[in-house]
Amino acid sequence: MADKRTTVTPRENGPLVVKGLEELRGPDGAALEVKAVVALCRCGHSQNKPFCDGSHAKVGFTSTSDRPADGPDKVLRYSGTGGTVTYNPRLCAHAAECVRLARAVFDPARKPWIDPDQGTADQIRDVVRACPSGALALEGPEHLLPEGVRIKVQKDGPYWVLRSDVDAPPPGQAACDDKVVLCRCGMSGNKPYCDGTHRAEKWSDD
Repeated sequence: MADKRTTVTPRENGPLVVKGLEELRGPDGAALEVKAVVALCRCGHSQNKPFCDGSHAKVGFTSTSDRPADGPDKVLRYSGTGGTVTYNPRLCAHAAECVRLARAVFDPARKPWIDPDQGTADQIRDVVRACPSGALALEGPEHLLPEGVRIKVQKDGPYWVLRSDVDAPPPGQAACDDKVVLCRCGMSGNKPYCDGTHRAEKWSDD
């Protein structure tokens, strides 16, 4: 019998309401207390992060984005001996797992920045699996999922979400149904999804 999926509902001008969550991990990897229904902050101003404390109402948070989404919504293909990698810039949350794991293949300073000839098929599969937003995939598209808890809070960053149903339109073309990255800073141009704005704005969860 398949595991019951966690559901995430972005409440209008409010928090992420999560149901069916069995485990939530904080930025330090420690387990956080969860209940049958959990409200997670997405305005970036709660004094009880990652949980909502109602600050969204005080700061006038809105569910709609006041800036354009970062990156075009199109699927780019890069082929080589290591296989064919697809990449949608709109989905990217700039977690940089690809650079950390295989910089020879994924080098932002190079054009084109993805060169599958510089790595093995196994290395590329490991990177696709580690990509939290699903921006990177194998031709197909084939999304690979890592092991881990359903929701993990990133330090000064978003929520990494696995195997959950998000009640919102997909973030872009060829998006993965089983792994997404949700905005926590309140500034994304692609709400409720993260587009990396927290890094550009140097947002802190302290």
